[in-house]
Amino acid sequence: MMTNAHPFSSAPGRRSGLAVWKQIADTLSTEIRDRAFTEAGRLPSESELAARFGVNRHTLRQAVAALQVDGLVRIEPGRGTFVQHELLDYALSRRTRFTENLQRQGLLPSKQLLAAREMPAPERAAQQLKLDKGATVLRVEMLDEANDRPIALASAYYPAERFAGLLEMLGGGTGTTEILRHFGVQDYVRAESRITTQMPSAETARLLKQPVTRPVLCVECLDVDMAGRPIKYGETVFCGDSVQLVVSAGGPA
Repeated sequence: MMTNAHPFSSAPGRRSGLAVWKQIADTLSTEIRDRAFTEAGRLPSESELAARFGVNRHTLRQAVAALQVDGLVRIEPGRGTFVQHELLDYALSRRTRFTENLQRQGLLPSKQLLAAREMPAPERAAQQLKLDKGATVLRVEMLDEANDRPIALASAYYPAERFAGLLEMLGGGTGTTEILRHFGVQDYVRAESRITTQMPSAETARLLKQPVTRPVLCVECLDVDMAGRPIKYGETVFCGDSVQLVVSAGGPA
C-alpha cells in the first residue's frame, strides 16, 4: 500500500490555481498509470488519503469521483476503491497463442505449472477429444500471468495414448508448442471456442487474486492438428475485470 510516495509539500491550492481536488486527482491518476498500486490492487482508505494530502474527506471524495469518471478506479461501497487497469485484449482466433497475445501488447507472458497428472477422461473432455469410453487423458493446470500478474487459470486435456511422456517434458520446463512438435504436431489451430461467465470458486478467486464475488470469463476450447484430429481440449477462466476477449471473424490470424 502506498501512502507517502508523493506527498504535497505545501497547500496545493496555492501552487497552481487548480482546484485542490483536481490536483489530488492528477497525482493519483499519475500513480495509477505508473502502477504504483498494482500489488494491493486498491487505493489506500479514504482517511489515509485525506491525511496524506492534508484535506477533508469531502475534497478527497471529489478527487476519487473524478478518477471513477475517467475509468481509472471503481468504488465498491463497504469494500473500498479499486484500481481499474486498462483491459488486456486476448484474441480468440484460429491461431490463438498465449505468448503472442501478450507480447504484441508489450506484456511479459509467464506460466506457473500448478498440477499435471494422468486420469480417466471426464465426459466432456472425452467427447471433445473423440476418445473411447475408459480412455485416459493428461490433465495440465496452469496459472497464466502477464507481467507477473495472474490473468487466467487454464486446464488442458491431452489424449494420453498419443502424447505419452508429455507430462515429464512439461515438468522439465519444455514449452507446449515445442512438446507438440516432438510428437509430430508441427502446427495446430483452434477449432472452436465457447464463451460464458460464472462466479469463481474460492480457490479460483484466490489464485486469480480477485474477490469471490466478481464474475470470471470462461472459455471452453478445442485445438486440432492440421489434419483435423483433436489434440487438446481446454477450459480457461479469465479475470473479468482485467481481460477482454476479442473474437476474430475468420481468416488466418
